[in-house]
Amino acid sequence: MGLLTNPSISQKAKYCRKLVRYNTAICLTLYLLGVGFFCALPDANFNSGTYFSENALLPGLVNSELEMETVNLVKSLSGELQRERENYPKGMPYPWLLAKMRRFGLETHTHNFTLNYPFGGGKRFKGENVYGILRAPRIASTEAIVISVPYRPPETVHTDVSAGLPLMLAFADFARRKKYWAKDIIFLVTEQEQLGMQAWLEAYHGGDDGRILDSGLLRARAGSIQAALNLEVQSLDISHINLKIEGLNGQLPNLDLHNLVQKLSSKNGIIAGYKQSSSSPKRSFRYQDKLLNLLSMVFSQASGVPTGNHGLFHKYGIEALTLEAVKRERTQQQQFQEVGSMLRIIEGISRSLNNLLERFHQSFFFYLLVSNDRFVSIGDYMPSLALMAGALLIKAFIHYLSLYYTGDNDETEKSDETDAVETKQKGGNIDIGYFSVGIVLLVAHTIGALVVLLPKSKAVSHYLHEAELSTQFGLFSLFVAVLVVALTLPAFCSLSGINGEALHVAVLLELGTVLLAMGMLNFSLGFSLSVLLVPFIILIRPAESRGAMFLSRLCCLLINPLVVLYCVLLALTWYLFPELAFKPLLSKALTATMDALTFSVVDSMIYGNWLFDMVSLIFVPCWVLLWVLLFPKTATNDRKTLGR
Repeated sequence: MGLLTNPSISQKAKYCRKLVRYNTAICLTLYLLGVGFFCALPDANFNSGTYFSENALLPGLVNSELEMETVNLVKSLSGELQRERENYPKGMPYPWLLAKMRRFGLETHTHNFTLNYPFGGGKRFKGENVYGILRAPRIASTEAIVISVPYRPPETVHTDVSAGLPLMLAFADFARRKKYWAKDIIFLVTEQEQLGMQAWLEAYHGGDDGRILDSGLLRARAGSIQAALNLEVQSLDISHINLKIEGLNGQLPNLDLHNLVQKLSSKNGIIAGYKQSSSSPKRSFRYQDKLLNLLSMVFSQASGVPTGNHGLFHKYGIEALTLEAVKRERTQQQQFQEVGSMLRIIEGISRSLNNLLERFHQSFFFYLLVSNDRFVSIGDYMPSLALMAGALLIKAFIHYLSLYYTGDNDETEKSDETDAVETKQKGGNIDIGYFSVGIVLLVAHTIGALVVLLPKSKAVSHYLHEAELSTQFGLFSLFVAVLVVALTLPAFCSLSGINGEALHVAVLLELGTVLLAMGMLNFSLGFSLSVLLVPFIILIRPAESRGAMFLSRLCCLLINPLVVLYCVLLALTWYLFPELAFKPLLSKALTATMDALTFSVVDSMIYGNWLFDMVSLIFVPCWVLLWVLLFPKTATNDRKTLGR
C-alpha cells in the first residue's frame, strides 16, 4: 500500500492532467511567441551590421584601370546594337554578336537547346545561346567566372535589358588586354530567359536527361565556375541598381558577394541595394520600414522561384546574383555619366572574384536582409520558426499523454493516485491498432503521390490535348477530382477511439518535423506555412459537441492546399487590382490559381523547384489525415475530448 500513497505519482498525474486540459492554450501561446519573436527581428538588438568575412575580396575595391576609351566603346556598341535589333525583331542578332566577340579575342561558340514541352501535345521550342571564353593567361583553365546577359528581342513583353550587352562586350575588350586574370571569364548571352540559362548550365555540368529539356552539347568549356554575375541593364542612363538575390528553392548567394556589390556600387556613385526602388539611399531607421523590407524578402523567397537568371547557379554550388540597373526617369536630355561607374563596378567585382583562392565559405548562406547594411542570420531567426513548429510537437506530446491521463478534475486525491498506479502497473501498454493506423497513413500518402505523378504522366498530358482542354483548366480539374476523392475518404477508412488518437499524434509529429526541416533549407517558406497553418491545426480536434466539430471541420477546409492557394492569390489580386468588382475579382483569382498550379508543375519538371512536390507529398497527405480524424467511427464517451 506504500505505492498508493507515493506523492511523486500523484504529482505527476496532476501535472499531466494540467497539460492535457490546457494544451490548446499552451500551443497557441507558443505560436504567438514565435510570431512576436519574428516581429522583433527588425530591432537593432536582434540583427547585425554587414561586414566582409573574406579578405581576399578586398582587391576589387582598389583604384580602377578603366579609361574613357572603354566608355566610348560602350556608346558605339549600343548604337550598333539598336540598328541590328531593328533587323531581328523576334530573335537575337547572332552574326553581329559572334563577330564582335571574335573581334575582341574571345573563344566564341553557340549553344543550341530544345524544350520538349510536357503539355500541349508535344510542342517543341528551340533556342540558341552565345558564349565567349577569355582564357586566363596566368594559369590553366581550372576555375572560371561567368558574366551573363539575358537577351530579349524588341517584340518581347518583358522589360528591355539589351543595354547590358554593350557593357559586357566593352568589358570583355578591356579584360582581354590585362594579364592579371587567374580565372577564365565566360561571357554568356542567353535566350528564352531562364530556360536558356538552365540549358547552358545543364550542358556545362553534364546533367542533361534529354526528356523535357534537351540541353545539347557545348563545344568548349572553361574551369569550375566559382561565381556568376547577371546583368539586367534597362538603359545606359542609370538611376539606381536593384540587387536580386533569391534563387531556386529559396537559396541565397553568400552574404560576402552581396556586400561586395553594394560596397562597389556605393564607391562608384550609384545607389544599390536589395529591392532598391529609387535613387535615394535606403537608410530608414523606422521600425515599420525595416519590418516591411524583411517581410518582402520572406514573400519573395518563399515561392522558390528565382528572381533572375542568377538563381539557377545556386543549385550547382555557384554564388551568383543579378544587377538590375533601373532606367532613369525621362529627362530633357539623356545623361551617360553612369556608364563608367557601371563598368568600374563590373571590373571591381571581377577582380575581387579573380583573387579568391577558394570558394565562398566564410560568410553566411542563410540570412534575411533588414536593410542594405543590416541582416539577420540563421541563428537569430530560427527561434521564431522553432516556437511555431514546436507548438505542434508539444501538442503531439501532450496528446500522447492524454492516452494515459484525462484532462478531467477528479473528485478526490485518491482517484488521482489510483489512476496513476493503474497506468504504472500497465507499463504504458495501450492496445493501438498499428495495422489500421498504418493503412490510413499509406492511403493518405498514396493520394499525395498521385497528386505528384498524375500531372507529369504522358497519358494525362495526351488526354488533355485530345480533349482540347487547356493545360491550366485540365490540371486544375485533375486536382479538384483528387480533392473530391479525399473528401469521401472518411466513409471508407475512418478510425475511432485510441486508433484515431494515435493517428493524430503521428500527423502532428510529421507536420512539426517537416516545418522545422523546411525552415533549415528555406526559412521563408517554412515560416509562411507555419503562420498560415499552425493555429488552425492546433484548433482541429475531434469533439463531442456539434459546434466544436463544425469549427474543427471548417478549420480543416480552410487549410486545404487548394483553398490556401486561392485565398493567397485572391488577397494578392485584390491588392494589385483594387478597382475590380467582387465577381471579376473572384474570377481573376481563380484564373491566377490555375496558372500558378500549372507553373508550379512545369517548374518542378524543368528547373527542379520542389515546392509542388513537397506540398503534394507532405501537406496534402497530412490534410487528408486531419480530415479523416474529424469523422470518427463512433463517439468516444468514455472520456472527454482532448483539450476540453
